[in-house]
Parts: sequence; C-alpha cells; structure tokens
Amino acid sequence: MTSETVGRQSSSYRQGLVLGLTMAEIMLLLVFCLLIAVGVALSSERAKRDDALLRLKTVETAAARNEAAIKTIRGNARLAELLDRAAKFASQREIDDFWRKLVESNDAVARMEKQGVTLGALQEESSYAAKLRQLISEGIDPDKIARGVALAAAIDALVAERKLGNLTPQEIAALIDKGIEASKPTPDDSDRKKGHNWPPIINLSEAGGYFFATGSAELTPNFAAELRTVVVDRLLEIAESYDVDVIEVIGHTDEQPVNGRLSNLDRSLASVTTAGSGAGILQWADNAGLGLARALSVVERLSADSRLRNFRILPLSAAQLIGTDGRLTRWDSHGDVRERRRIEIRMRKSV
Repeated sequence: MTSETVGRQSSSYRQGLVLGLTMAEIMLLLVFCLLIAVGVALSSERAKRDDALLRLKTVETAAARNEAAIKTIRGNARLAELLDRAAKFASQREIDDFWRKLVESNDAVARMEKQGVTLGALQEESSYAAKLRQLISEGIDPDKIARGVALAAAIDALVAERKLGNLTPQEIAALIDKGIEASKPTPDDSDRKKGHNWPPIINLSEAGGYFFATGSAELTPNFAAELRTVVVDRLLEIAESYDVDVIEVIGHTDEQPVNGRLSNLDRSLASVTTAGSGAGILQWADNAGLGLARALSVVERLSADSRLRNFRILPLSAAQLIGTDGRLTRWDSHGDVRERRRIEIRMRKSV
C-alpha cells in the first residue's frame, strides 16, 4: 500500500468529526448531560415536595389539637359563651380576666389536693366548706373547734369508763375544774430548798384513749388532735411554770414480743429526722424499735406546731423496760397491757 493511499483513507476518516468526536458520540454526550440536568431538577422537586408534606403534617397536627381544644371548651358552657362573645368583638380584657380566674381556680384545686382534699370531695362537701368559711369570718378558730370535739370525746370516754353517766353536765364540769386545779404545778417549798423542782410527766397511754393504729407507729386522728390542742397547751403551761426548753418524748411498750418483722431503722432514721420523711416509713423488729418509731411520730406532730418552735424536742425509747410505776419491769406480765403501751412526755432545762 502506497503512502498516497494511506493519506486518502485518513482524510476520509476525519470527515464528520467535531473536536475529535463523531456525531453519534456528541449526541450521546448531549443525552447524558440532559439526564443529569433532569435528575438534578427531580431531586430539587422531591426535596420541595417532602418539605411541603412535612409542613402539611405539622399544620394538620396543630389543627387536630385546636379541634380537640375547641371541643373541650365547647363542653364548658361559661367558656363557650365567652368565646362566642369574643367572636362578636368582646373585650380582650374580659377574656383575659376569665382566663386568669380559670388558672387561679386550677392552682387552688391543686393546693387542696396536696393537703389531701380531692376535687370530688371538695365538690361533694362544698356546703361544709362554705359553713367553715362562715365560721372563720365570724372569728371562730377551726383549731378551737377541733380541740372542743377532742375534749368532748375524751370526756365521753372517761364518763363511760368510770361509769359516771348519772352525773349532770354541771357536775362533770365541776370535777374537771377540780382536776385542773389539782394538776397545776405547785412546787413544794421543801423541794425548792433541796433544789428538787421537776416538771410533771405527761402520760399518754392507750388506757387513757391515746391510740396508735394497730401494729403501726401512725397516730390515729383523735390522738393527733389531742397532741395539737390539749397536749401542746399543757406543755406551754409547764414551760412557763418551770422555765424549761427541752421536751423528751419516750415511747413505752408492753412485754408482748415482736415477731417476724425486719427493721429499717438504721437505714431510715436519718431521713426521718433530717430529710423530712414521715415516721410512717419506719419498720422495727423489736419493742425498742417500736417505742422509738412511735416517739418519732409524736415528735413529728409536736415539731410541726409553731408554738413549740423554740423548744428542743427529742425522741427516746424505753421499750418494755420501765413499768407504769417508774421502776424496772419485773418481767412477770407478757400479755396485752394497755397501760404499759404509752407515750410519756417530760420537760427539762437544756444544759
């Protein structure tokens, strides 16, 4: 093959080329570029669609919440009326005032529930609440009412126990007055000379009507009411007469053994005495622990009274060691002795 023939063939091959590419290759390249452009456009549209769907979902959720709120509001006739009036250009101030009252009412109900008064009880006993409010407005102290009820219950129990049903109310009042006079601290002059002037001990036994819940250190309502009224008043009288500032609460038990219980006193006493946990969380495995748990329940109640805030109130346990005569027990009574199950409260001067 001659060089002339090769030159003709090469010239023929270069015909129809653009930048060294044939028309077919150029068309393929254009198609590829178009596909890339279309892909980018589709991706952008897909992102816009997803964003639009997300916003639509958000709007639908908000609309559903608004619809539920509207249904709830429509269930309240007063609120529905206010909304209708708002739709008719009612005063914004009036709407704000209604919402403020609604929030305040909700806060008041929450505070009542924290104090143990449920909304249902408040609705059912609203008449009693109104009567109580009327008594307060007339200057009558509810604590004095509770004290009067507790005193009446104690008197009725004593009358029944001592079989004094034949006495008239005037005769019972005279006996009480005589007992009060006899119980007032009257230090003997000879004791003063000897430096022996001890305050009287307050004895709160089951036999006297001061009960704990069975197998528990929890105070019964009547016992708690007595502590808050009669006992605190008596402590203040003794403190004024003897110039004392320490109150010792001693838990006593009878000789009945405590069986089948586990104690958490070592773990839980700190949380009761320093962290504000109630004495009701305590568990004991013996009479010493039971006496201490019950003493702590009484200390907890007395410490909550603002009138005793300047006193040091201490819990102690004597278990079953000390009888009602103030002597060491003779271990000759293993049964149910109500007089032995008691709380004794004594007062002294701090060192």
